[in-house]
Amino acid sequence: MFSTKEFVAASRDFVCVRLETYESKEHQDLIRKFLNGRMENTAFCILDPNGEEQLTRASRSPASILGAEGRGPGAVKGSNEDVIAEMKELVSDYRLRGDASEMVLQDFHSYRQALNVASGDQRLLIFVAARPQDQESAQKMLKPVFANEEVIGLFHLDFGDPEEDTKWASSLTKLRNKSGIIVIQSDAFGQKGEVLAQLPITAKAAEIKTALLLANEKFAASEKRKDYSDHVAEGRREDIFFETVMPFGEDHDGDGEIDERRGKGKGKGKK
Repeated sequence: MFSTKEFVAASRDFVCVRLETYESKEHQDLIRKFLNGRMENTAFCILDPNGEEQLTRASRSPASILGAEGRGPGAVKGSNEDVIAEMKELVSDYRLRGDASEMVLQDFHSYRQALNVASGDQRLLIFVAARPQDQESAQKMLKPVFANEEVIGLFHLDFGDPEEDTKWASSLTKLRNKSGIIVIQSDAFGQKGEVLAQLPITAKAAEIKTALLLANEKFAASEKRKDYSDHVAEGRREDIFFETVMPFGEDHDGDGEIDERRGKGKGKGKK
């Protein structure tokens, strides 16, 4: 659903926020708020423009809420068309403001997480390695690039944190230097990456856009869509783990503690 052109087009009228479930206590607290104390890996909800009032109940997916008939095990999930129709109805009550070029750019809690998510979503990661005093100018240059219709939604973006991201360079091959706008293809499990292109932090918007689209064209031609079950099985065979900041798992009874799962260590998320 999320990847269909129709859903993406409808989502342009919303500010879309992806909660980082296992990397932030603040985000987990938000999920618990939406789910009446429970904590689940995914919680979908639509809020008013102030981000305070819930316009829908919260559930695991848009189809469980929008265009759905009934609730509980016997509920009929909404189709893609039903979901989009209700999204349009909800947004019609509000006047759109601002411009896409003023959007807030994506930024992960850490480079380590960004590389892992890029692998899972099968997108290239654009990592900005710059001195703190250069970050603001880099963001101004990148906003119109990532708002461009040819670019939007194709990449993940992360800005380096000098305190958190101290070892990012050691995970990469073909890195020329530790500064600039770096286009990275992560490996199958998001542990390492290969630099496909690297531009100076002073690069112009047109130059950046051209480099991104060229890299993505090559990436799309070679990247094969992952089969989830095969990918998980291979990760288990290779004993691949991703260390999470928050304990891995869900809290279905809402007692504030992650439910115990056999064979899973707390604080580790198996890829």
